[in-house]
Amino acid sequence: MDEARVIGLVSGKGGVGKTSLCVNLGVSISNFGYEVTLVDADFSASNLGVYLGRYDHPVKIQDVLEGEDNIESAIFRHPTGVNAVTSSNEITDIEPDLSRMNEILSRAAQDSDFVLVDFPPGLDTTVSSLMESCDELIVVTMPTQTAGINAAQITEKAKLDRHALLGSIINKVEGEPDRELITREVETMTETHILSEVPYDHEMKEALFHHKPLIEYDPISEAAMEIKALAADMSGEEYSKPRFASIKRKLNKIRERIG
Repeated sequence: MDEARVIGLVSGKGGVGKTSLCVNLGVSISNFGYEVTLVDADFSASNLGVYLGRYDHPVKIQDVLEGEDNIESAIFRHPTGVNAVTSSNEITDIEPDLSRMNEILSRAAQDSDFVLVDFPPGLDTTVSSLMESCDELIVVTMPTQTAGINAAQITEKAKLDRHALLGSIINKVEGEPDRELITREVETMTETHILSEVPYDHEMKEALFHHKPLIEYDPISEAAMEIKALAADMSGEEYSKPRFASIKRKLNKIRERIG
């Protein structure tokens, strides 16, 4: 690619699975042969390092924002193939000075095809400032009324400030229309294109327990395959879901129980 795409993953509320999507989407895009850098900008509840297998790099993004270190020292190569910049969990680092964020993302973009920025949830001055630093935004939501309302607030803010919205991802979809919003309802509430519907997958929790992204822990899980399809769409690559994946999953479960 000629120029890196700096894409912010935003959500109106916490708990929608934004960080897990950021990591698994980044790894999936990387698997198609692209350079990807993940940037943890969730200063109040940093979890990106946890989803990368509790990887604790010594130089955090706050060190760069405060001018105590340079961005090159903060970027590290993860075994999955992505580059990453993680955030501190220290309470004193919750509200850093964001005046250097554009510089950080520009430097990360120099050696990347995609830079995915994991936003904090909500809509405050920090989120507004981070929006200004990204080229494009993806809204992550869930098929619930509260998540839909919060996602609608985010999209309205993005449109008012003339930010480029790629669309929305509906995460943790259980396929039960009698107790969750359907695609058309989320699309209407947010007034955005639905990029993907990622099914709820209990193996996401298992993958986190084993310190691995779901994409690597169980590449034929329903959520992993949907995320791979989204990564293919975003990078312009071809991807076909494996044949007989559901049968293979059942056979794997049988082997696990026997084992």
